[in-house]
This record gives sequence, C-alpha cells and structure tokens, in this order.
Amino acid sequence: MNTAIESKDLDLRLDIDAAHLKMLDMSVHLLGYLNSFRAISELPEYLGRRRVRYALVLIMLDELASLMELMKECERGITEHMTEVFIEGYHSPQRHQEGVEHVLEEISKSEILFLKVKKHLGREPSPIDFDIFKGLFRRSGGNLFPLVEKTLRYDWNKGNDESDMPSEDELDMLFIAIELNVRGAAEFSYEWALANELEVNFRLDTRYYKNGIDQRKEKGYWVTEALFP
Repeated sequence: MNTAIESKDLDLRLDIDAAHLKMLDMSVHLLGYLNSFRAISELPEYLGRRRVRYALVLIMLDELASLMELMKECERGITEHMTEVFIEGYHSPQRHQEGVEHVLEEISKSEILFLKVKKHLGREPSPIDFDIFKGLFRRSGGNLFPLVEKTLRYDWNKGNDESDMPSEDELDMLFIAIELNVRGAAEFSYEWALANELEVNFRLDTRYYKNGIDQRKEKGYWVTEALFP
C-alpha cells in the first residue's frame, strides 16, 4: 500500500497551462545559472574560475534533463490537443538518470550546436567530445550533486589538483548545448503563456555589453522586467 502511494507521488500530472508555467519557471531558474556561467567566463583566468564553471555546468546538466522532458510532453500535448500533461515516474531517480543520458546523447548530435561551437571555438564538436560527461555521469550513479560537492570542496589528498576536470573547451561546448536548449524552452513557454493570457507579470529580455573579455558577439544576460511597472 505504501509502495503504491510512493510510486504515485513520483508521477507528474498538470493541466496543459500549468505545465507550461512550470516549464517557464524552471527555465528562468536555469537562465540564472547561464548568466552566472557567462559572467565568470568573461573574466580573466583567476583561482577557482575553472572549478566554479565546472560545478555550474554539472548543476545545469542535471536540471536540464527534467526541463527537457517536460517540454517534450508539453509539445506533444499541443500537437495532440491534450488538456493535461502526465509523466509517469517523472520525479523518480531512474527516470531522471535516463533523462540526463538522453540529453547528452541528443546534444552530441545537434547540427545547430555544431555551427555555434565552430563559430566560438573554431572547430566542430563530435559526439566524442561529450563522452567525458557521459562517463562522469555513469560513474556518479546518475546523481551529479555528489560530484558537484566534490568539485567545490577542498580535497585533502589531492589539494588543488584540477587535472581530472574537463578542459575549458569541453566545458564551453557543454555550456553552449545547455544554453541552446534552455533558451528554447524559455522562449517557447513564455510565448505560450502570453498567447493564452496566463498570469505572467514579467517579460524576458537580455542586456548586452560591448566589452566582454571573451570577444563573443552574444554577450547577453537574461533579465526579467515587470510588464506593468
């Protein structure tokens, strides 16, 4: 009896509008991490920069899996004219692990990602570039947060050794992939909310700065502005 109740609690069931609002809320949360990663990346090399960038990428990857699964079901709900979104076991560790593996597999094949990475790093990525993250995830047993803690905390035996962390280019590749997906989810859910006159009292906007140290053209930082000041 208790097992059945616990299993049911792991499911997600929302009406279609509530599902889009939840997706928007999750997207805005992740946009904050995108801003933080970009701000840190535009600074010169300093102690802790690589470690914090790595931790942020791991957190974003972990949360992106849940966001993308919800987005997929919202898109299906629109296509099939459904009134609600139902995802069995959405909150279960097994479902989450499968979701992260699926995200890593999908982003490693993205043509848009290839073009953006080539523009930023001067070469196209290959699926091999994401194998390091697939391996890290599998060795973590599907839970990235112990790895985040390990990344940020001082290791008494290894000290400040960062040799086992992904390279800066590998972190940038994964960040670009995450950014593409989060921006897509944010824009999709926000447009749905506006078109259906849902209770959204802000608009998403970006702030651009001309003197970003990394010399990229896309230096935008996401912000929210009140629709009715």
